[in-house]
Amino acid sequence: MAESVLAIDPGGGPTGDRVVAERAVGDRGSGSLFLRNTYALVLNTGITGALGLGYWILAAHFYDDSDVGRGSAAISALMLLTGLVSANFAGTLNRFIPKTGTRTVRVVVFVYLLTSGVVAVLAVALTFALDILGGPAYDILREPNMRLWFIGAAVVASVITVQDSVLTGLRVAVWVPVWNAAFAVAKLGLLVLLAETMPRTGVFFSWIISMFIVVFPVNLLIFGKLLPRHVRTSTHDVAVRASQVGRFFAADYFGALLQYGTIFLVPVLVALRVAPHTYAYFFLAWSVANMMNLVAINTGVSLAVEGVCAPSRLADYCRAALIRTLGLLVAGFVAVGLAAPYAMGLLGDGYLDAVPLLQLLALASLASAVVDIYLGTLRARTRSRRIIIVQSARATAVLGLVVLLQRYDQVFAQFGDPRLTAVGVAVLLGQLVTMLTVLPDLGRLLKQRPQRDPPIETYEESVCP
Repeated sequence: MAESVLAIDPGGGPTGDRVVAERAVGDRGSGSLFLRNTYALVLNTGITGALGLGYWILAAHFYDDSDVGRGSAAISALMLLTGLVSANFAGTLNRFIPKTGTRTVRVVVFVYLLTSGVVAVLAVALTFALDILGGPAYDILREPNMRLWFIGAAVVASVITVQDSVLTGLRVAVWVPVWNAAFAVAKLGLLVLLAETMPRTGVFFSWIISMFIVVFPVNLLIFGKLLPRHVRTSTHDVAVRASQVGRFFAADYFGALLQYGTIFLVPVLVALRVAPHTYAYFFLAWSVANMMNLVAINTGVSLAVEGVCAPSRLADYCRAALIRTLGLLVAGFVAVGLAAPYAMGLLGDGYLDAVPLLQLLALASLASAVVDIYLGTLRARTRSRRIIIVQSARATAVLGLVVLLQRYDQVFAQFGDPRLTAVGVAVLLGQLVTMLTVLPDLGRLLKQRPQRDPPIETYEESVCP
């Protein structure tokens, strides 16, 4: 938005022509900032996805399949914890950081401390729960010294998840691909270095050591430069009530809990049913598909932030997000569909069992993209109840179908490993059902014509500098 939205004439009233002109400049600036942050987050997905794929290719080359499975199972458990805690603050931070003004530092510190404490408690509980649940893929997390590493890694992972949301909420998402690229490169180097000395746990340690390396410089940037600059430019605090934030967080937390539960709980369910080497095949396909899903999730995040700053342009932003995201994902689906049988075969014959799974998950990413972008519009409009409904429907459909179809996996006996293919079919059907439920409301939004934003009060001049 423009730095000064209202020009006061000598008589005390706003100068109409100047207001319109400055609002137009603000809208154009907001639109270009939306695209810049969206492209930055998509670029982040592309860079980390490509480097992540290279990571798992090297892991398959330097490590035994069973060791890759054990390491990826431990990483899945780590992602589940951070998804249950830290990621659930993402929507709230993106929605309210533009409005917290001079109180932003206190808000960010509070979220850091709260998420770190909660995730540490859950990490301890999970390590004990794994003794009861069993599953050979979780062998390394039953070792006492590995439990301590896992708890510490969970805390750092929670900080990393929150810091991405802080950067996006501050409208400087261009930094996200920078640190994620550094993290991915560090993982690649450590993966190769640890292959000889730590073959059993090298995959897991290459991941968590890299997190410890990158978390400090990124937060030095956030607290040393970006937050102070945000506070300086936000000279006024917008009247955001604690009850308003609390209601939105409660609803968005529950919705995000369902969303990330869908993403991270499915791998945990699979790890409890299959051998470590089979889980290695599953996790590679799941990681590639998750990279595709993140394109829409990140676009929805940027959409929510900019929708708060320029509500009248939300429909325009939504159209742009859908066109760009679906265009990228259609191209990705075609590429994955054609290349998967050859690329997976290069890693070993066992990885061919996951080819149908990968193709199904790539197709499911198209339906998931529509839902995730729609959720971004709901966050911008603070429609908390609708968020819960959509996320509940998706979680119920996907997780319910995963459990159901795994009982009848022999139906897919002609398509790779039937246990893995059943998961792909379940995710695809669940995402399609959810997409059909949101299309009517999404269509109504897209038909809206741009409207002039309501008059901006003096204390709101610097909400989105």
